[in-house]
Amino acid sequence: MRTVIEVRECMLDRQSEFNIKRFKVGNLRVERPVKVINAKTITKSVFEEYRESFEIKMFESSLYVTEKGVESILAERDEEEIKKHFAFKKWFREHGFVVAATLQFNPFMLGMGKVEGYLAYLYTFSRPIVLIPNVKIEKVTSKNGKRVKSSIISLDEYLNFVDNAVDFLDKRNNKPLFVPVSLRFGVDELKRIIDHYLEKEYKCLWFDFEGFPVSETRIARIRVISDEIERKGELKDIVIYATNIRREIISNLKDANSPASDVLAPIIGANIIGTNREPRRPIEPTSRMSERDLLLHKARVLDPKTYYYVRVTEHIKDEDLIQKLLNKNYNVTENSKRLDEEFKAQTEFFLEHSTIKNYVSSKRMLREHKKGELLETLFPSQANLTQWY
Repeated sequence: MRTVIEVRECMLDRQSEFNIKRFKVGNLRVERPVKVINAKTITKSVFEEYRESFEIKMFESSLYVTEKGVESILAERDEEEIKKHFAFKKWFREHGFVVAATLQFNPFMLGMGKVEGYLAYLYTFSRPIVLIPNVKIEKVTSKNGKRVKSSIISLDEYLNFVDNAVDFLDKRNNKPLFVPVSLRFGVDELKRIIDHYLEKEYKCLWFDFEGFPVSETRIARIRVISDEIERKGELKDIVIYATNIRREIISNLKDANSPASDVLAPIIGANIIGTNREPRRPIEPTSRMSERDLLLHKARVLDPKTYYYVRVTEHIKDEDLIQKLLNKNYNVTENSKRLDEEFKAQTEFFLEHSTIKNYVSSKRMLREHKKGELLETLFPSQANLTQWY
């Protein structure tokens, strides 16, 4: 069963969830936490400008998938339309490509026969790894002016779906399969999921943040997962892909700086970091805000010295570069490059000092945001031990 990647070297930070795991999948050799490129915003010309900036070259298409979306793809005859749905481009073939799909419905209500047809397409385009789709576990509707939550899928059905999907895709399979972990589940449910996955020998996990930031609540849930894996003696063998992370912890139009969320992904244990996803609440310009103000707000760039996302006009002096970064294709890729460079800097500090805490603690955002509460959540222990395998 291709649900395990051979980790040839593992280094764990005993003060946080940060780790370095070295492994090879297909033609991709991962030596440290790495950033994936957004397939939806990249163009070939932009990629050629940034080609040498990325240690590994893998693209991710993040999708919210509805029942109608699945049925539409199954009925589609045009190959180009199918590729368009998955945001797959022909020139991706020489690199890695992965689809992070979040189903917005209960797959058993639609029928696994139809879902398997969709999985077959997803598998075909994915290389060198495959992400089994996650399922959104609940929906929120409005009733009499109040927000009402209702369940989409039970925990038993969730696990049953993952098992069925793994069984279906593992036939004549040569690609590692990553199984989903919805961080919407509660702590007790997450423990049960991890116990089930380890019993099944599913050791490649992908965390779906579904547009939430790296927050105290998510960190706590991930720590429970890590502790459960460690209790089972499997920590050094687990590979984690984390995606759909909100770019900023909180984004306020009035603030010049916004605290970064995605840059913290390696500190919570991610080995491969996917794309950003913002909450499904689009910001519209108001009478007090011009279109350009909104554009400048969205086109912030990561400042690795502080871990704030900052306005390009205040961080960059080159007017030509500012104009380029107001283009979403460039902006998203530039921020991915900055993140990957920062993940490399985190790794180098850890390798030299056997700890990541002192490096991360020097970032102004983590000292200032909620008066350092997030920093304390990331590093709850005073131990100063690094374990090597």
